[in-house]
Amino acid sequence: MSAQRILVTHLQQQCEAAYQGSPWHSLKGAIKGIKPDEATWQPPRYKGFPWAHGSIVEILFHVAGDTLYQLDYAFGQRSLTWEELQERFRRAGGDLEAARKLLDESFSALQQHLKTLTDADLARTYIVPDGKTQKTLGELFQMLLEHYLYHAGQIVYVRCLWAGLATSEP
Repeated sequence: MSAQRILVTHLQQQCEAAYQGSPWHSLKGAIKGIKPDEATWQPPRYKGFPWAHGSIVEILFHVAGDTLYQLDYAFGQRSLTWEELQERFRRAGGDLEAARKLLDESFSALQQHLKTLTDADLARTYIVPDGKTQKTLGELFQMLLEHYLYHAGQIVYVRCLWAGLATSEP
């Protein structure tokens, strides 16, 4: 008898929809047709992470980097650092194209890990990057799914600000 994969298959489908499959709310849908100047525009008075200025490129790097970082921590050597990710992104150009490539790589890694799991594996725990808290693999993948949706909405909002700025100028 093969191991059950009903929940894992559902997670795979939901992650696919949140990343690129949903015609309404996917992360990739949020950046469809975006131009480089729009992607690097920084909203005025943005307050977020100290390293970020609110640009869509930074948001995409954050999503891709965090996905790789979280997966490395749950499944890998626990050696990947944000500094390494930032340097890699910078060497790749630090632009919209580099962000798209890193995003696709991170989504592929997420799906590859899901392919190896059974439903029972989703209950397996690991210590998260804070070094103290235990989470299940199911919680990890749910968080990554929500991360796609949250930042897709954030990107749509930033694009609306950009469009509003463009229409309000003489």
